[in-house]
Amino acid sequence: MNNLLSVLISTLKARITPLWTKLRYWTSWNFIKANILTKIRNALTNLFVVKPRDKDDYYPIFGLLISKRLARAIVIVVGILGLCYFLWLNPVSNMIEGAGSSEKIYSYNSLPLRFAQGNVKIKAKAGHIAYIGNVADGYATGQGALYDKEGNLVYRGNFDLNKYNGQGTLYYANGQEKYKGEFRNNVFAGEGTLFRENGSKQYSGQFADGVFEGEGTLFNNANVGVFTGNFQKGELAYLQLLGKTTTEIAEQYTGNRHIYQSESQWIVIMEDIGAFYVVPTENVSVDNSVKSSAIYVGKEEFAYAGEKFTTIEELKEVLGEPIFEGNSYVNFSEAVGIHWLQQSGKVIPVNAGVEVLQQFDEVSQVDSYSADALVYLYIFQVEDVTYTFVAQDRNSGFFMYVLE
Repeated sequence: MNNLLSVLISTLKARITPLWTKLRYWTSWNFIKANILTKIRNALTNLFVVKPRDKDDYYPIFGLLISKRLARAIVIVVGILGLCYFLWLNPVSNMIEGAGSSEKIYSYNSLPLRFAQGNVKIKAKAGHIAYIGNVADGYATGQGALYDKEGNLVYRGNFDLNKYNGQGTLYYANGQEKYKGEFRNNVFAGEGTLFRENGSKQYSGQFADGVFEGEGTLFNNANVGVFTGNFQKGELAYLQLLGKTTTEIAEQYTGNRHIYQSESQWIVIMEDIGAFYVVPTENVSVDNSVKSSAIYVGKEEFAYAGEKFTTIEELKEVLGEPIFEGNSYVNFSEAVGIHWLQQSGKVIPVNAGVEVLQQFDEVSQVDSYSADALVYLYIFQVEDVTYTFVAQDRNSGFFMYVLE
């Protein structure tokens, strides 16, 4: 009985297996694809076999006779190529991804996005949602938010033609506000506030082309305003302090200060803006109306006419030839300036030899300094202002400059 059953099963398998094999082959994707491609190839071959028999087989176009079969073939090929291009730009997954959502989702390069209006979500090339907000004719226009590939908010505010325009807020990667105010074509322009990464204010006031420009206020790391006045191309305009009374300067500069005093001069260090001014002590009166005779700036770059300069050759191009150039013994103001910069951590290989006799909280009484210490000076005259640049020697860059 078992032998008979085995023979029966073997016979059935021998009959069924070839049929099953053929069925699997006929239903396999490779077989179906091969058949489809063969039929398409044959159809295109027949389509391009142009054998017109009489004038009815032609289309007259601009005096030329074009085979109807060839014309139809061209239309079909162009249509197929157009469909392939459309599907390449707009995969089906992208076209239906936003279905059922209040905000449709578009790929950044999708054709339907070019016609979208209202609130949408836009996927970046990397695949993350890069923009959520209003669009018009395919551009981010109106209120929206921009995100990086980690999902961090980069910008929230007003857009126009894919650029930050109008009121908005730019963010650090940690989510802290970086800038809040007006934008024009992706840069800070108008009224705004710039923040440090720890959240404290750095500057609040007017901007142009992405930098401080016009009236504004500088803040220290403790979020306390230290200077209010004019700025140009991102730099404090130090010239505005020249010739002002100590009272007027105190109204503008409210940051930390330290005074170095000799028998003939007071040096008032304005630490938060990297500068100091000189006051002759013989002119000090009870009404505190004495004017600053010079402004010293402890920087290795000089801002002038909207540009920044770091070399003497550059300075000669904008200020002309110096009226004096050469070695000079340091005066009291220069010696104190060198001492202050060295105390601040700058490496200046000039021994000014400043000796402090007595020191209080904000005042240091200077006993002496090295009057034989040498520096190299470049002095320029532009209208009624004298610019002096102090260097270690002739072949080095300047480390401080003076406005008088």
